[in-house]
Amino acid sequence: MAYIYKAKKTIEPLKLMKLNIDIDNITLDILSARLKNVVKPLDIIKWLGNFEPKELDYAKDIISNLTVYTTYEIEEILSDSFGMLFENIASDEKIIVNPIGEFGKSGSMVTYFFQKTQFFKRHNSKIELLPTLDNIKFVKDKKYTLVLLDDFVGSGNTIETYYTSNLIKLKSKFKKIFFVGIAGMEKGIERINPLFNEVKVPQSNIFRCAFSSKGSLFGYRKYSEHRKFAYKYGKALTSPSKNKKGKVLKDSQGNPKFLDALGYENSQALVSFAYGSPNNTLPIIWANRDNWFPLIPRFSVDKISSARNFRKNILHELSILKEFGSENIKDNFFSLEIKKGNRTFTSVNRIDFSIYSIIKLTRAGFVPINICQKLGILYKDYEGYLQQGKERGIFEVDNRLTLFGLELYSDARKCIEKRRRTFENELKEHYTIKEINYLPKKFNGRS
Repeated sequence: MAYIYKAKKTIEPLKLMKLNIDIDNITLDILSARLKNVVKPLDIIKWLGNFEPKELDYAKDIISNLTVYTTYEIEEILSDSFGMLFENIASDEKIIVNPIGEFGKSGSMVTYFFQKTQFFKRHNSKIELLPTLDNIKFVKDKKYTLVLLDDFVGSGNTIETYYTSNLIKLKSKFKKIFFVGIAGMEKGIERINPLFNEVKVPQSNIFRCAFSSKGSLFGYRKYSEHRKFAYKYGKALTSPSKNKKGKVLKDSQGNPKFLDALGYENSQALVSFAYGSPNNTLPIIWANRDNWFPLIPRFSVDKISSARNFRKNILHELSILKEFGSENIKDNFFSLEIKKGNRTFTSVNRIDFSIYSIIKLTRAGFVPINICQKLGILYKDYEGYLQQGKERGIFEVDNRLTLFGLELYSDARKCIEKRRRTFENELKEHYTIKEINYLPKKFNGRS
């Protein structure tokens, strides 16, 4: 069986392309398995639809060489890395763990997974998680070790800048300073190595540039064609590079330079995570501009609009359920009471909205951290909403939906689907040109 996918994509300044994708089940299954089922088969087909038919083999090769880390692999790597760094923890030792970057960036994502590791559960009394290193209170009789966390080491520039900006004054306060990451580029790790007592990234997760002449993923002779392919689209999906003064950089022929066309600062990475891709990875994997369909989009910036649209859709669904939903639905998702004179109205509060959203996302297969992304909430808030749901009989102790919760979900889905079909029928009827047979009683003054 083969899938045929037809689409029109506009990639400025590239020409309009009309594509036919013909891919068999076996190939699609292989590509999906390579991506560890993080990407749905239909989304793989849509991504392939970005390219010209003659380029599909190059695109499939890119997927075949993309390394994706699942949430379980991330937890395992973190637990093993911390276990090796801290085989024995003294009674007076305190471990401070600090994610690199602002909240919502990849560093804070890794912190979430760290909290789920066996290492953290065994030694949480010895560990202090700090989103920032400002105003740390050091106790005299304690010995402190600092661990900086991030998921990916690209060029190393971000980590080096963070270190020099935040740690120079505090360095003497710590017995040791470590860095723990999931994966990284060889050059970036070499750059940050001198900064730390030890950099802990599994050797098997350290990569060379995808199109390196020293050891390309695509072979010694073939890599130049794959590079041209990736650069062609990467150039259209990124902006010209600028100097510190904001002036566009140009090559010897006066053409703008696109230094990020193969990933930030020409990283040429082919690494993604279940929750998103670093900007060091080839832009054809994660970009979403000019109608480009991303394979695994960026974690924060590129998913903001998606999260915003999701919240709008939830509000729209709740407005339908308020009008046409069952009594069970109205009792559980419209708990806010508003009094106007002698009348009382019900509406949705933040807890109602969040519980309904969590039910929908859980049934769609989203993991907790992705649910937090969609809703723009902290993990502790997510746990609070789950507790509220448990009190309403919607969630089990292990956070799964109860039979009552499943019943609410089923009722809501049927109600929304019914209203959607009704609306489509009404719309169709409204715009249907009706045939009217009209016979005048008089014609040219005669009856």
